[in-house]
Parts: sequence; structure tokens; C-alpha cells
Amino acid sequence: MAARLQRSMLVFFAAACLTVSFLIAQAHAQQPDDMPDRLRLGVVVAAEEGARERVESFRLALEEIADLPVDLFLLDTLGDAVEAIAEKRIDYVRLSPSGYAAAFQLCGCVEPLVTAGPDDFPARFHSILVARKGEHQKALADLKGARVAIGSKQAVTGYRIPLANLAADGINVRTHFSQLEEVSDPVEGLRAVLDGRVDAAFCWSTLAGEAKNGFTAGTLNDYYVSGSPGFKDLEIVWRSPPIPYSAHTVLKDLPDALKRRLRAGLMDLRREAPDAYLAIEPDLPGGFEPVTHADYRPVLRTYEDDYAALLK
Repeated sequence: MAARLQRSMLVFFAAACLTVSFLIAQAHAQQPDDMPDRLRLGVVVAAEEGARERVESFRLALEEIADLPVDLFLLDTLGDAVEAIAEKRIDYVRLSPSGYAAAFQLCGCVEPLVTAGPDDFPARFHSILVARKGEHQKALADLKGARVAIGSKQAVTGYRIPLANLAADGINVRTHFSQLEEVSDPVEGLRAVLDGRVDAAFCWSTLAGEAKNGFTAGTLNDYYVSGSPGFKDLEIVWRSPPIPYSAHTVLKDLPDALKRRLRAGLMDLRREAPDAYLAIEPDLPGGFEPVTHADYRPVLRTYEDDYAALLK
């Protein structure tokens, strides 16, 4: 009898130990040991006075989302922001698409969480090639040997993205076209198409909304709104893959649980705390959408060795 009682107590004790071990393991799974003590937020403010006060509401919202203290680092330029996150001096920063691509090229240590958009349409834009309409719709093959208006070497949608992405499709812009003529701005490129100085021009568009109005934003919309003649004589010959407007970027080695928490909270931010949202995205009030590294492929190409010589 005593032996049976002793065995029962041993079985009970073993089961209790297993239960405690399971609960401890579950607690560790819910609260990873590698969770940082603080989150370091970088914000590009240039020479803006009162910038710290302006972005304070976003910092506070981020603290609530992350459930961590958030330290704010003010950065003068986009270049400073790229260097800061590539050198792991900050954990989170809002970058342009090109800024994200540059940071990834430097360290491979970053990833995007969300992008913002200007309206309720998908938060993407395209580099496009526009030509004058003919009897039949044109294709790139029809423009072989054509004269094309192009932006400066620093222009993202008017130079870097089209040259790199057309090259990825097997078309070398420098040999496919007979002449690349630099223009002061994309709208001037459309004017050059319509007055016959060139046959086509690189510019940009959301390609969302009404085509008859030049879409929601971009060079075609700017030309349409200006009321200049000839808008109906223009057609799109080529478009790049879609490109996100911004890249809310974090260090890749942050805990996955924290990155999921940040993405989910940012997705709700425009609804839950509109002032905090507009503090970080004043020019893109349409709200956040989730993004992945692959969404920035059209811009990432502009930093890859395969296309570097073409962009010089």
C-alpha cells in the first residue's frame, strides 16, 4: 500500500514538472529573450525647425505599437539615414524606394515593413515611356532608332529605373534608340514629343484612376491639369513594374515577433491615430500597405553591378 502511494506521488510530481516546463517554454515563446530593450527611430528632417515636436506623436504611437521605449534620432539627409541604418545605429527609419535600395546594397541587413500611398488606390507608381499616337498602337519594337527624351542621371523614374529595367528585359536603351535627349523635367519631355523634337519620353504615373484625366498623379496628370494642348494625342508604350512610394525600413535581425507587431500596428495607424500617421507621412495620406523586399526589385536593379555601367 505504501509502495503504491509512493509510486502515485512520483507520477504526480513528474506530471507537475512537465506542466511547469511546458508553461515556461510557452512563456519564452511568447516573449523572446532577444527582444531589444528599446527601439531606435530615425527621422529625416533636413533643416526643419520644430521637427522633434512634429514627429513626437508618431514616436509615442510607435512606443505603444512596439510595447517598448522608442528613442528618436533626427537625421539631416536621406544619405545620413541610409548610413545610419546600414551601420545599425538605428533600428527603424522611413526611406524613399531608392534609399531602401541603397541601404540594402550597403549591408543586406534591412527589410521593409509597409509603404504609404497618396490616396485609396494601391500605393504604387510606374516609370513609363510615352509616345505620340499613330494609326496603330506602338510597341517598343516600333521605336527602334527613335529619339527619346530622358531625365538627368540622378532622375529615378526618368533615367535610372527605365534604363535598368529595360536592360533586364534585354533592351539596351543606348543602342535601341538613336538619341537620348536630356530634358529639364518630365512635362518638358511630353512637350518635346508633341512638337516633334523627340519621338517618345520617359516619365512617371500611378496608372490608377481615370486614364482620360492622366490618372491620379504623375507626368500625364500634370500635363492634363495644365490644360496644354495635345493630351489626347499621347499614349503609353512601356511601363515598369509597380514601385512603392516609401519604405518604412527596419533591421532584418530584429525579432520576428516585433516586426509582425510593428507591421500590424502601422497598418492600423491612419485609422487609430491619424495625427501620428500624418506626422511621419504628411505627403502620402492614403494609409499604409504591407510590402516585402521583392516589391522594390525595379529600384534594387539600379544598384546592381549588371546595370551599373549602363547608368553612368
